[in-house]
Amino acid sequence: MASKILITDAFSSLGQAIYSAFEHSPYSVLTPTRSKLDLQAADAAALVDYIRRHDVAVIINTFGWSEEPTVEDQRALVTVAGVVAKAASETGCIVMHISSYRVFGGENKSSYDEEDVPSPLSTAGEAFLQAESLLSDQLQRLVCLRLSWVIDTLGDSIFSSLLGQLSTTGPELQVTHQRRGAPVSTMEVGWVLLGMVNQLLCGADNWGVFHLASSDTCTSAEFVEALADVLEREGELRRQWQLQQLSTAQLETQQEPDSSVLTVRRCRDNFGYQARSWRQGLTAQVRSWLQLQKRLQAEA
Repeated sequence: MASKILITDAFSSLGQAIYSAFEHSPYSVLTPTRSKLDLQAADAAALVDYIRRHDVAVIINTFGWSEEPTVEDQRALVTVAGVVAKAASETGCIVMHISSYRVFGGENKSSYDEEDVPSPLSTAGEAFLQAESLLSDQLQRLVCLRLSWVIDTLGDSIFSSLLGQLSTTGPELQVTHQRRGAPVSTMEVGWVLLGMVNQLLCGADNWGVFHLASSDTCTSAEFVEALADVLEREGELRRQWQLQQLSTAQLETQQEPDSSVLTVRRCRDNFGYQARSWRQGLTAQVRSWLQLQKRLQAEA
């Protein structure tokens, strides 16, 4: 019988990408709607019952995750993490939890390793860290996967927002070299999780915090320039951009780490992961976004 994987929120853009990665795998993927399993009700007993009835082997917790989580997202992130922690501690199933670079920033480092002590700058970062702590305090068989910047063609992602601005007319887009990240696509996240699950269910004893990011870094300005280059080749560039030097006060107001670069040492050493360049597949991602926009316009 195929092992069963529960995705706590398969309807978010990240959840959809993870589901796509597992869809044709040997696993049976469970994606309950809120009417069937209301995780935000903070009812761990209901989740325990669901896990036992469906013989769930692995929980992939994406609930509440967002690049820029709202107050509601932050509340859901923490609430559901607590529910998952209690249920998994009682049933013994594996938990794979998605977190964020936002747990860092207070130390002002150029990059962050899995061993670095978190020090969030924002309430969003504090929520991500609290969710991690709720799980790590109760679970041994836990993989906490922190993501750097995310390339996501669906939803209200930063990637989609930048493409939306660059592909429409308007004032020049202000960008800076003062923020740095290592972007990774949601598709890559899904593939990495699938590879991890394969190894964990075969007995790999790799637990704790892991980072996922691209092999090369970029500033936010370099990322925008790369997107603009693709749009120009596709004949869809409608707006120009220019560099902006932000003041210390402006940087602090954003409550964003100067560096969102995460090292992937543990993914490499424990799971054999080879990080890829964020530029690899970027053109295909932009084209996918353009096609989606055309479909949405046709349906409007």
